[in-house]
Order: sequence, then C-alpha cells, then structure tokens
Amino acid sequence: MTVANSNQTAAGPTSILQKLAHRVICGWNSIAQKRSAFFLIIGVWLVVAVPPALFRGYQYREGLTVTIAQSALHNGYWLTPHLYNFRWIERPTLLSWIIAMITFPFGHVDPFVARLPTILSLLVGCVLIWRTLRPVASAAAALVGAASFLAAPIVMRYSWMSLADMPLAVLLFGAFLVWWDSFSTGRLTVGRWISIGCLLAIAALLKGPQPVAYFFLGLFAFTLLTSTWWQMRGLFLAGLIAIAPVALWYAHVYVSGDESQMLRYARLSSGEIQYPHPLSNAVKFFVEAFPVTFLAGTLLVVPKTFFRKMVPHNFILALSCYAFTCTVALLFWPAGVNPRYILPMVLPLCVLAGIGYDVLLQRSAALTATSICIVVGLLGYSAVHSTIGQLLWPETYSQTKIAGAKINELVRRSPAPIYRTIWDAGLNELSYVPYVTTTIDPATISSIAKPAWIVAPTTEAGEIIANGNGHIKSALVLRGSVLLRLE
Repeated sequence: MTVANSNQTAAGPTSILQKLAHRVICGWNSIAQKRSAFFLIIGVWLVVAVPPALFRGYQYREGLTVTIAQSALHNGYWLTPHLYNFRWIERPTLLSWIIAMITFPFGHVDPFVARLPTILSLLVGCVLIWRTLRPVASAAAALVGAASFLAAPIVMRYSWMSLADMPLAVLLFGAFLVWWDSFSTGRLTVGRWISIGCLLAIAALLKGPQPVAYFFLGLFAFTLLTSTWWQMRGLFLAGLIAIAPVALWYAHVYVSGDESQMLRYARLSSGEIQYPHPLSNAVKFFVEAFPVTFLAGTLLVVPKTFFRKMVPHNFILALSCYAFTCTVALLFWPAGVNPRYILPMVLPLCVLAGIGYDVLLQRSAALTATSICIVVGLLGYSAVHSTIGQLLWPETYSQTKIAGAKINELVRRSPAPIYRTIWDAGLNELSYVPYVTTTIDPATISSIAKPAWIVAPTTEAGEIIANGNGHIKSALVLRGSVLLRLE
C-alpha cells in the first residue's frame, strides 16, 4: 500500500507537468496554424522595435552613424566620411549615406529616420526566416524560428539602433538564400552569381569587407565537404563583384598614413593584438543567441530519422557551414571580439532552431514546451522593456537625448562655437545638437577664439580646467565626457 501510494505521488506531478506541456504545445500550434500567424510576427515586431526607435536616446556608437550623415548633409562629405572636420575612413559607411539621402529634403537627421533602416531590416529578417522554414518544417516551427530571432538577447539589443550590423546580417542571409535556392534547384547560373555578388557588394559597403567572410567562408566549407568544386568559379565571380566597390572606395579615400586606422578597424594593429579567449567567447556567443542556440543544438544529438522528410538534402549542412565557419574563426580571433559580430550567425541558426523544434517535439514534450515558454518570456520582457519601461522611467532610457537638449539650451543662451578634444567625446549627446562640432587637439585650446564650448573626456577635463587659469569651467557632466565653457 505504501509503495502504491508512493508511485501515485510520484506520478502526480509528472502527469500534471505533461498536461501543462501539451497545453502549451497545442496552444502554440493553434496560433501557428492560423492565417494571422504572419501578422502576429509583424505585431510583435512593432511592439519590440518601434517604441525604442521612437523614444530612446542614442546609444553605443549610433552617434557615429548619425554624425557622418549630418556631415554629408551640412558639409558635403559624402564619399569620404567625416565627423564634421575629422576625417573617419576606417570603412565604408553606406548606412550613413542612406540616412543622409532619406533626410536630405529636411536638412537634418531625425532619430527615428536614422533607425528606420535597422528596424525594417529586423522585420525582413523575421520574414526571411519564416518563409525559409514554411516549406521544410511545421507551421509551429516556422513561428518559433521567427519569434526566436526577435527573442535572442543579441537581437534585442541591436534591433533598433542605427548601426550597420542588423542590415548587414539580413543582406548576407538573403545572399545565402539566393545561393541555396539556386543550388538546390540546379539553377546556379552566371546571372545568379552576379545577383549574389551585387547583394554582397552592398553588404560590404555597409561595414567593410571583413563581415562578408560569413558568406564566403561558409560556402567554401560547404564546397569542401560536399566536393562541389564546380562552384568555385561562381564564388570567385561573386567575390570580384563584391570587392570591387569597396576597393574603389578605399582607393578614392586613401592617403598616406591611413594604414593605422584600417588595421585598427580590422583589430590587427599592435594595440589591438591580444591572446584569444575561445572558451569565454563561446559561452558569450551561446548566451547572446539563446534560446536559438539550444533549439539548434538539438540537431546535434538526434539521428537523421527524426528529421522531417521535407528538409532538403544538405540543407542543414549548408546552414551550419554558413553559420559556424566564420563564427569559429571569431572565437580564435587575436583581438577583442564584440558579440554583435555574430549577428550574421543568428539568422541561419533560427532556421536550424525551427527544424530543431520539430525534432524536439518528437523526443520531449516538456523540453519543447519549456522552449516555447522561454521564447514567449523573452519576447514579453522585450515588450515591457521597450514600452512600459520607457513610460515609467523615461530619463533612464533617454539620457543622451536629455543631455543633448541641455546642450542646445546652453548654446542658445550663450552662443559660441563647439569643440571637442577627441572624435568620440560626447558623440551621442552632440548628435542632437544642430551645430557643427569641430575636433581639435587639446594643446590648441589656448589659441582658439573665446568664448567657446569644449567637450572633453572626463579623464582629461580636470587637467584642461587646471590649465585654463580660471577661464575654463565645467558646465555639464555627460556620460564619459564633460561640457566645458571657455570665457
């Protein structure tokens, strides 16, 4: 009797959990089967991406993108990027040029317009993942893939910022899908390779040639593993088309001495070289792309018999080569590696995650339901963070915008030229200021006309004030910088 009661007690919670898991799965399947599932993706995109694009202040390196666009509008610096008087030629800046062209009729860069290419790229990425999964997986798996893309922490962070990483990742994935569609149907013609090369050329103009390695290294690995060497001629042709505009741009902007800036961008200058940290990078990448990494990882531990018959031959291999070949190189890169560098990996990983969902569903209902709950929970967090958090604590999310407004008010009351002692001092805050900002050497401060406004890094501000003999005072403390007034 005691044993029987013990078994019933043990079976009770298990039975409840199984019922809950099946309810979660059935609810998700029911949503995915509806015709409105696609519009649900659009609705979630609107909630998680549009509010922060509208209301948040510039963050990270958005000020760089915006200031290059403003310099193109105000000073005519289009092909050679400038931060007003400071020449910045690490890489091409197609996103800034696009923003400048969109805002040209208005004469100034609006923050939402500056972020519009990024949030539209996010939506295109969701659609590409969903459309790629529909023919090869269940409707529920396609919805999981698209939702996982929006839920990944690395995507949440950069889904609305005016940075080139999101448009770049989507363009590269689009080029991959054009290649796969042509390869799998036997229509990989010269025309297709030219189309692929054009897409890659646009991607290279967004952020330089290095990130395009995701496509070329991935396809080379696939060619090596499948012995489809006949692709190499087409790959070479696409490479020539992709590199030509970037090479012409570098030839146009290059002057003697630019090598140090270009090496710094590639993280290969003497100051950037360091011992690689592959294990810590791997953990960081896994967490940043979770839960996509977990769902895609299920494909590594199941036999092929669990894959749906609709999954084309070599499709998973092609996705894996594209996603991981360059990522593995980043793990061992002998310099600092930012997690946003792996954004091109996330989109193919989301497709693998959708296929992994169907596989996991056959093995464990509990893990499948848990995965759904994690995705929904992360999307809920993103929605709250994007909307309710902005409404309740606007100052927390709009510090650079508020600081920019304060600078505007100070300059309006006491007009004077604005200078900064280093190109990134107050970069995000000054992007809200409709005045030219001139970058100067700190040693020349004593020779500039008075009065003047000077933005200097916090680490230098004290020394500048001390050297001003009472003529320089702190006017406003910014994030990492100080606005000084020279009288």
